[in-house]
Amino acid sequence: MRNLVPIIVVSAALVTACSDSPTQADGKVTITQTVTMPSVQQLTSGPLSVSPGGPGLVSTTVYAFQHANAVTGGVPPYDYAWTFGDGEGGSGASVAHVFKSTGDFTVTAKVTDSKGSTATASIPVSVRSVTGRWTATGNRLDADRIVLIQSDAAVSATVNSTNGYGLGTGTGSVANPRSLVVTIAFTDPPPVIAPAIPPSAAAITYRGTLDDTLLTWSGTVSGYPGCPCPFTATRPSTTAAAPTKTP
Repeated sequence: MRNLVPIIVVSAALVTACSDSPTQADGKVTITQTVTMPSVQQLTSGPLSVSPGGPGLVSTTVYAFQHANAVTGGVPPYDYAWTFGDGEGGSGASVAHVFKSTGDFTVTAKVTDSKGSTATASIPVSVRSVTGRWTATGNRLDADRIVLIQSDAAVSATVNSTNGYGLGTGTGSVANPRSLVVTIAFTDPPPVIAPAIPPSAAAITYRGTLDDTLLTWSGTVSGYPGCPCPFTATRPSTTAAAPTKTP
């Protein structure tokens, strides 16, 4: 029995040493990182531009509308959708359009960014015709009275010449952006008032450009003796009026 005691004591000591050892608890380390996202500026359309400025000619003037580099904010890329107020539309940052009827139109561009945000901008456009009564004067003209009727790009004309040619009729055309050419034939001129004007004169041609009000037409007239000659034709402001179109 005395040989067994030391063994038992030692064994007890080993057990005691294990039971008194510190224990390491399991744990988790959490690292929190705060990320500040940049704010997105509100999508803004910005102004539209149009060329040419002022009223245009129906079926003739090609309007160029532009929205490029005017949009701010939102998230690019952008899509552009246009409505011209006449039932037609277009797409893209820049568009061109010809109006087929007279009136006052509101052209609107809607911008949509890649996140679906939208913004709009509008610009007014006036469209007129050359239809009306014009009075042409110049260094070879007294006051020729010209009546024009426009149908699309074609023009019919009647002229009561004050140079002894009498009444003549003819045709012409308008072209982009505001040019107008009319040729008048005098088939049966009355007795010549001014001796310098031959009674056999067959035709005269007015060729010129309208100003941005469409109330003044100026250029050169040929066919009269001593011409081509400068001329200026005007019409009353009420002639260029047109009904308003609802966008």
